[in-house]
Amino acid sequence: MKLQTKSYLITAMAAAILLAGCASGPTGEPAQTSAANRVLEAYDVPDLLAQAAPAINQSLDKNLPDDTSQADREQLRSAVYAAYAPDALYADVAQRLRSAADAEGHKRDLASSADELNAPLAQRMISLESVTGDENFAASFNSFMEQPASDNRKARLRIIDALADNMQIVQLQTAFNVTLLETMIRSRNAVVDSAQQVDETQVERMLTNTRSGIRGQLEERVPQMLLYVYRDVDDATLQSYADLQSQPDLMWANRAVENAIIASLSAAGKKVPAAYSTGS
Repeated sequence: MKLQTKSYLITAMAAAILLAGCASGPTGEPAQTSAANRVLEAYDVPDLLAQAAPAINQSLDKNLPDDTSQADREQLRSAVYAAYAPDALYADVAQRLRSAADAEGHKRDLASSADELNAPLAQRMISLESVTGDENFAASFNSFMEQPASDNRKARLRIIDALADNMQIVQLQTAFNVTLLETMIRSRNAVVDSAQQVDETQVERMLTNTRSGIRGQLEERVPQMLLYVYRDVDDATLQSYADLQSQPDLMWANRAVENAIIASLSAAGKKVPAAYSTGS
């Protein structure tokens, strides 16, 4: 609740929590809802989810046969945007994250992770990652990587290797891309005639090859990119952040966030062919 909220609303909420009894504390429903949202927002998950529909539609534009009618293209595009509506997608991810915390006995870990990710150290480190979206990032990154690899750089890279693994960065980005690719293929199949469809064997082969290829590239590039992103962070701070991300509560939260995102994306993808077929 924002600070500017009227005091009578704060009083009303306090009374409601007292009446609910078990709803108080870090494992109560209001606290878990807040914790899930704070974790997802700390990691900019809403921005990630908002990329799904445009990415799928861009891929469909490139892969639909040239003779696909404009009406069919627009109907499919609308079905994708409806299935991957960012607000609904985010709500589904948050619900899955809360459900995982409940089912797996990690409610307190979800709450503590939210606090840790919104503390100054994590906020500083996560905010630095936004530089990867700058238009001059590639040139600056390449210039940085051309510098001789000193012993200190090698030591920092070892810390970052473990950090990236604990944060599930490669795993999430790989699964994100593969899941959207599957949606694109199956959505395309819903539009084209049987002779132009990709059969199940081909689908699985394409997904397996893509998964392997993307994962290999990311395993090499992600630590290097983080090395550049954190280049002005002193060794002690970098180690402190790596230590934080290696704590059991955050390691659980990172895996749970990845699982929730991919499950929600996959579920949304299954809606697209049906929505296209019915025109809804």
